[in-house]
Amino acid sequence: MAATNCVFNKSRRDLNRMNILQIPRTLALTDIAYEHRAIHHPYLQALASGDLPNPQAALEDFAIQYQGYTSWFPNYLTCVMSKLQSERHRGYFAENLDEEKGHLDAETVQQLEQLGIAEAWVQGIPHPVLFRRFRNALGIDAHSKPLCHAVIDWRQKFRSMLQQCSASEAIGAMGLGTESIVKHIYRYITTAIQEHTDLCRRDYVFFELHSEVDDEHAELMMRVADDLADEAPGNLEQIHRGMIKALDLRATFWDAMYARAGEA
Repeated sequence: MAATNCVFNKSRRDLNRMNILQIPRTLALTDIAYEHRAIHHPYLQALASGDLPNPQAALEDFAIQYQGYTSWFPNYLTCVMSKLQSERHRGYFAENLDEEKGHLDAETVQQLEQLGIAEAWVQGIPHPVLFRRFRNALGIDAHSKPLCHAVIDWRQKFRSMLQQCSASEAIGAMGLGTESIVKHIYRYITTAIQEHTDLCRRDYVFFELHSEVDDEHAELMMRVADDLADEAPGNLEQIHRGMIKALDLRATFWDAMYARAGEA
């Protein structure tokens, strides 16, 4: 454990020293990612605005189906981590996994408290459990409503891609195609919850946690991506390819969810 903590502390120091503006390659790719339809999909906009036949039912369906993806998230991180050769890079992922388990350091706790989020809401609580708190607060009996084909297909294809691809493609998918964009997506979800439910902040803290204080994970993965891009001429294209694959898979899921919401 002492060695692991040392890696965590080292990654914090690395992040404090780095200036994200000095990562031009990954910044260029994130500009491409932010223009992808997965980020501002009509489904997300409709959830936030309530422009659906039954906004409450659509949000409940989201809570059921998206759980199928988030529950596999630690497996995705572990898969990508196993492909990395650098101890420093693996340390970034080890830190991310630790936070996924609910272990937050003093700096993160302070950030949360400045946002009005109590430490007791999140400390020591794995992120999949935080998501289940949200689902349960909506009064959903998950056992009575099975996962749809769209989310099963998404998570299986995403995991399979991460298992089979190169380290560069995997970091493109997990970093630039997932961690760097998720805060923008979750802000739509947070708006939907605030506008169309009476849930308290504790109930949906999962989304605020990722929207407001999760930038560090994205920055660390961007650093890994930039390092890999410097290692070989073809790696940058692989990073780009992995990013687009991840975004395309997410957009396909949103397409299916939009269709379901229109039938509610």
